[in-house]
Amino acid sequence: MKQYLSRFGSSLFALALVGAVSLTAFATVRPFHLVEHGQLQVTPRDQTGTVLDVVANGVGTATHLGAITVQRTATLTATNTPGIFDFNGEATLTAATGEKLTTEIDGTFNANTGHADLAYEWTGGTGRFEHARGTTFWSVDVANGEYDVVANGQIIY
Repeated sequence: MKQYLSRFGSSLFALALVGAVSLTAFATVRPFHLVEHGQLQVTPRDQTGTVLDVVANGVGTATHLGAITVQRTATLTATNTPGIFDFNGEATLTAATGEKLTTEIDGTFNANTGHADLAYEWTGGTGRFEHARGTTFWSVDVANGEYDVVANGQIIY
């Protein structure tokens, strides 16, 4: 009986492994487009203003998610060029269904023009986005504590 259970357990494990590999193999590259509007708060870490903490929350629409809310936190660090900041952070996009898509953010913010060019690297999420990956490029315009975004790229899930 022990030998039967051992073989059954091994067979079940092998079947689960094949299933997991197959799901990954079926993941396809899909285009991703997003439009978002929101508000942001910027807080200097000290009086020099060389490091800024950002909290930004918005709403919009995105392919594969539909209506979304977006919560992000980031750190802006001044570069040697006046008004230019390195932008590093993370964000969570939440669909109306409750599914979440998570990302790491890298890019540059130009305080002189109020424009940022950012790369979002998908790091997973929940539901069908649990193993999401890919890169999307975000064009962000900031004025008076508000921002507007148009993003294009790809997502694999």
